[in-house]
Amino acid sequence: MTDQDPAMEKARERAHELKDFYKHLITYVLVCSLLVVIDLADSDIGADTFLGLNWAYWPIFGWGIAVIIHALSVFLPFGDWEERKAQKIYEKEQRRQLGQH
Repeated sequence: MTDQDPAMEKARERAHELKDFYKHLITYVLVCSLLVVIDLADSDIGADTFLGLNWAYWPIFGWGIAVIIHALSVFLPFGDWEERKAQKIYEKEQRRQLGQH
């Protein structure tokens, strides 16, 4: 097996995608936890809040959407669809070229 092995390259690419997602997720959890602690420490008792938070829910919600989109791009087979479609187009082009000769 060489470094040029397509299966190994695909495996490395997949591992890199997973690593990037998990780093994103861990960062999200840590930063959002810190935001919650800061918001709760700064909160006025009895103030009009959402789940006891004054403002931290906004970045948690917004960034959470980004994390969900990242997860969908990593775990749903969108990339596989592109690869399958490229393979079909390639095979169709090969048949067309063979038919011309």
